[in-house]
Amino acid sequence: MSDAVYRERAHLVSHLAAVYPSTIGYHDPSEPDWAVVIIDLPTGQASWHVASDDMDLFGGVARSESNTWDGHSTEEKYARLDAHTRALAQKEDHDG
Repeated sequence: MSDAVYRERAHLVSHLAAVYPSTIGYHDPSEPDWAVVIIDLPTGQASWHVASDDMDLFGGVARSESNTWDGHSTEEKYARLDAHTRALAQKEDHDG
């Protein structure tokens, strides 16, 4: 993935991190130069690696030396995100 694509993704992840309880830390031994943002969605945890060049987007996210990944796979992460998106859309349909 190119730096520009990572930057675009980082903008979206930083938005989610601003809306939901989140922490950021360096806890992936296989990627020690990348921070890990852990976001607690109502449908479960989701996490993304963030390049050091993109850390400026995450100034409001609490730093943590103990944020803990729950072991979710990429597929589980996006299933949780999709489920929450659907719930928000249904709520909007009923409130709207």
